[in-house]
Amino acid sequence: MNYKNYLAAGALLMTLHVSCQLSEVRSGADQSMQVDLRTISRLPNQIIESSGIAISGSNRIWSHEDSGNANEIYCFDSIGNLLRTLIISNVENTDWEDMAVDSDENWFIGDFGNNNNTRTDLAIYKIPDPETVSGNYVSAEIIRFTFEDQNAFPPPSSNRNYDIEAMIWHNDSLYLFTKDRSNPFTGIAKMYVLPDEPGSHIARLLDSRFIGNSTESGRITSADINHHTGELVLLTNTKLISFANYPGNRFFDGEVTEYIFTSTPGQNEAIAFVSSNKLYMTEEGGGSTAGYLYEILLPQPQSVPDADTNPKKLSVYPNPAGGFLLMPDKTDVNKTLFNAAGQIVKVFDKNEDVLDISDLMSGFYFIMIQQKGEKLTGKFLKQ
Repeated sequence: MNYKNYLAAGALLMTLHVSCQLSEVRSGADQSMQVDLRTISRLPNQIIESSGIAISGSNRIWSHEDSGNANEIYCFDSIGNLLRTLIISNVENTDWEDMAVDSDENWFIGDFGNNNNTRTDLAIYKIPDPETVSGNYVSAEIIRFTFEDQNAFPPPSSNRNYDIEAMIWHNDSLYLFTKDRSNPFTGIAKMYVLPDEPGSHIARLLDSRFIGNSTESGRITSADINHHTGELVLLTNTKLISFANYPGNRFFDGEVTEYIFTSTPGQNEAIAFVSSNKLYMTEEGGGSTAGYLYEILLPQPQSVPDADTNPKKLSVYPNPAGGFLLMPDKTDVNKTLFNAAGQIVKVFDKNEDVLDISDLMSGFYFIMIQQKGEKLTGKFLKQ
């Protein structure tokens, strides 16, 4: 194929730049703003490695620890007093990482921490509202699952994106968000969905999104959803990412706001809504010292910047695409192509501005470039 001839013959496609411009930008947000973290109290000494939290009522916060700790959840108040311990009697804590609550007050505990991407025993434990349990023990129903796209344990280092530390419940389903441990780091979080009922299920890959350039900004450690407003938030060590006014369960297609922390505490681990604009966050401690409980107040949204002024947008066209992508204004950077699972499928060099994708299977893909130290990512549909 003579690429220069193809460019000339493709002049008509250039007129599609406006109407077929990339509609789903997966790097950056509609707007960004800074938020403060207010330290409330140190967590009780029984919760050195807090990794998930949920709110059961006025000043009643529940948490659990992660890998290798007790199969217990702990209730405490906002000044750090331990109020109660509840033992989940029929399961172990392999690596508990997050909690979620449904509209009927069923609680879910995610035993899906998977740092090395080797686990074949991933599970979610379903219990009644702890406030309705009279004793110190409760038995859990077990939801077991596997990922539809994981075939190796572990997969190659470039595809280690099966660690889960974030979960929400929404409309009879559980949604899981990956913490990318790939090398090289991609900053892509995958979203899976599975039923909220006991049994063995396959977690379906529903969507993906570029989260951040670094492991600090791009690894998801917790999630929560406000069942009254529908707002979803994802937590990293440097920010919250909010998704609102999305269609159905297409969270990543909603209005996106990034709340950048003005200060960075220790290792951010868990987030939960207290009200429509207030959240609690916990961090993991170290040694024999527990971390802190923080309060985050979300500001009122500001006007959305005009799309033309957002430097993080990356356009490719046509979209949907057939055999080729055109990127005539990106001739000085390497281009990396990822599939929806975050796997690298192609790398194009700096001299290629017409990208041959004729051999790709149909589906959604990411195109990523790195420019002035910042990664820019777009999404397109290969027909």
